[in-house]
Amino acid sequence: MTPFPIRYFAFFCAFVLSFFTVATGFAQTLPPGLRSEYAAYFEASTTETLPIPAPDVKLLEQEDAQLPVQNRISAPVSVNIQSNAAGSWVRLPDSTQVWQCRISSEGALALIVLFDRLRFPEGGFFYAYSPVNGKVIGPVQAIHLTSSGKFTLGPIPGEEVVLEYHAPAYTRGQEDIYLNRVDYAYHPGALSPGDVPESTGFGASLNCNVNIQCPEAADWQTQKKGVARILMVFTTGSAWCSGSLIANTAGTGVPYFLTAHHCQIILSTPIFDQWAFDFNYEFASCAGGTIEPTFQSVVGCERISWRAETDFLLLKLNPVPASYGVYYNGWSRATSPATTSSLIHHPKGDVKKYSRDNSAALSHPNPINWGGVFGTSPANTHWTVVPDVGIYEVGSSGCPMFNQDKRIVGQLHGGISNACNITASYFGMFHISWDQGSSAASRLKEWIDPANTGAMTKDGYVPPPNPVSISGSVKAWWGGNMPAVQVVLSGSAMDTVTTDTNGNYVFTDLPAGGTYKITPLSKPLVLNGVDAYDLILVSRHILNLEPLDPAWKLIAADVNAGGTVTTLDNVDARKVLLGSIPQFPAQKSWRYFPASTVFQDPTNPFASLPNEFIELGNVVQNTSGVHFFGVKLGDVDKGANPGM
Repeated sequence: MTPFPIRYFAFFCAFVLSFFTVATGFAQTLPPGLRSEYAAYFEASTTETLPIPAPDVKLLEQEDAQLPVQNRISAPVSVNIQSNAAGSWVRLPDSTQVWQCRISSEGALALIVLFDRLRFPEGGFFYAYSPVNGKVIGPVQAIHLTSSGKFTLGPIPGEEVVLEYHAPAYTRGQEDIYLNRVDYAYHPGALSPGDVPESTGFGASLNCNVNIQCPEAADWQTQKKGVARILMVFTTGSAWCSGSLIANTAGTGVPYFLTAHHCQIILSTPIFDQWAFDFNYEFASCAGGTIEPTFQSVVGCERISWRAETDFLLLKLNPVPASYGVYYNGWSRATSPATTSSLIHHPKGDVKKYSRDNSAALSHPNPINWGGVFGTSPANTHWTVVPDVGIYEVGSSGCPMFNQDKRIVGQLHGGISNACNITASYFGMFHISWDQGSSAASRLKEWIDPANTGAMTKDGYVPPPNPVSISGSVKAWWGGNMPAVQVVLSGSAMDTVTTDTNGNYVFTDLPAGGTYKITPLSKPLVLNGVDAYDLILVSRHILNLEPLDPAWKLIAADVNAGGTVTTLDNVDARKVLLGSIPQFPAQKSWRYFPASTVFQDPTNPFASLPNEFIELGNVVQNTSGVHFFGVKLGDVDKGANPGM
């Protein structure tokens, strides 16, 4: 078969438009650095702009001429930017702090920032934005972060980008921000005068596409919830594809995701930890609009299986938040062709679209030569359809082909088109992908039918929430393990566990998406570590002869929990030591605080004393690192035995 011109294939590399894009007209979503009430604080800061060297654009264009199928628009530049060494911190009136770092690269049409590590606690917010046109990407929250720490934001139009992390009160120092790569957009056709890429992203698809909310797609409002656009990150750039969550015969919530094999070889070396899957990225009505809709993203995936002959790629996504309301689409491995075929996809990375062929699909009888590294597909491995409603474009690759029963029977490989006129399109056959690979790594059945039921079809379903766990430790503030501490869980579930010999605890089988409060309970031995020497040290502090340092000692001295250290505290401690009263006025022997606590003023920790519990919201994946420090009241010289 005569090779098709590469420019007509649906697997063109597409430039990334946006990630967590927010309309800048909503003040509550703006980063602090763009809010007028904080302008004076940032104007007084000394944040310098860090220059990023521009790549050799002429050399890049020469390389591109030799590799036209890659259609590269951006090139990576290695950087080493860390929050503890670059940028500056600004304290706001509510005691929260903001890290701000500015980067620029001369001549760039846009910049994409890629993090080797982006980690911060619950309540933190991260943004990237253009100081010139105010385009904002964010807020990124802790729930969006990956377990690996890798993350991607961009592109942001222009030569300069502001990175901004909003740290909640008392969490300064818990963040770990390491930017190791910036992608420099250099292609002369990458951006239009309106700072929107001409060939990809929001609003870029042709008008002959049909929005998913249009009447033609009225019967597909459930299945659309499983389809997402994919932002694929490679060592040499980024690209768009489409795909769908897929049901398994066990009916579990394992987030398997079907797309096209060729999507992973568009550029060099995919970085799956940084692939992003955008769900619910669509207009609210058929008419659409000019304001980009919000979307919900999952970052990071694992490659499970793939096969070039039928061009399938099965991925396993990182946990999908229950709040996204996704749907796992059903499938059929019947060999009979679909009587009608429907597609749900994201052409050029645009909002979700719908297409349909009203005629029966056909098995393509000839090999298909895709050219170059994309190889040749054997005869009778692909369905061929021609849409009567809507079209598809670059970035639609990997989208599901549904039969008349709303079950997946293939995924888009490519085809031939001239603008709105599609003359051929080819979809890898699901039933061949099912079991014709040489091993589980090259077929679907072991993953989609884990119990080997032999099912020919599977209907779609709303995924059941996977249970999650919460774990952490309780240690004395100076580092000693605290075994046998009772830890109480409340909120969406209730439980009580006891720390082990190393001070560790874990709550298991918790409903995903819940809100949980974790509270350690005080141990009973009030005199543990309390002696006359503690009274002397507290007295010397009160007389300004020898301050108690660090701040944890001040909290230990405050045995009446009055929020200060006075002679009354020493009087009460003496009464307990002499046995005249059985307990401190604080009504506890130990107090527990988040181990992440950072005091704004260590000489007065009571001004920023956190709660004696940790609360987690919308827990959708296993959560570790929920650690506490124990403070033994009355013990200011670390004489207590944490094991008692």
